[in-house]
Amino acid sequence: MNRLIIVIIAIIILGSAVTCSKSNNSTKPTPLCTTCSVAVVAHKTDSTGFYYFLPTAFTPNGDGINDVYRVIYDSLDAGASILTIWNASSQGVYAGDLTQSWNGTDLNGNKCAAGKYYVSMKLVTLKGQTIAACTCVTILQFKGSCIYTGGITYYFGDEVDPVNGFAYPTNENLCP
Repeated sequence: MNRLIIVIIAIIILGSAVTCSKSNNSTKPTPLCTTCSVAVVAHKTDSTGFYYFLPTAFTPNGDGINDVYRVIYDSLDAGASILTIWNASSQGVYAGDLTQSWNGTDLNGNKCAAGKYYVSMKLVTLKGQTIAACTCVTILQFKGSCIYTGGITYYFGDEVDPVNGFAYPTNENLCP
């Protein structure tokens, strides 16, 4: 089966590319993503209606806003599409299909630390096309009265408009 790789990356701040490598170990996958850029991984709506967006950050602090990390999509086979996430020490912290979302805990249910996590995905369209890509997501931490960003621009799930991409301001109370 031919694999079609569609990755449209809208570079937001840095122009560096995301580096990926493949793993042949099916029992314990190794990280596909080894470096990150501050980029949005997306395929915007086209004539088929197919799209997906991956936020660059989330805040699992229990306030009901951006508490989970998930792919925002249409026209994907959610049960066949897989998302796998690793920490900086190359330890797997999450694996699941698109019917699930990552709540910021590891495979043992322990809360993950704030910071950068590597994400690989195998998305399957309703027409059977496979899209493989990698990116990173950052867990942001609540500090006092706001979510600390370190002055970096992040994109959250509550900002997405399927036609226009990240079009809305987040409802998170952000601070630099």
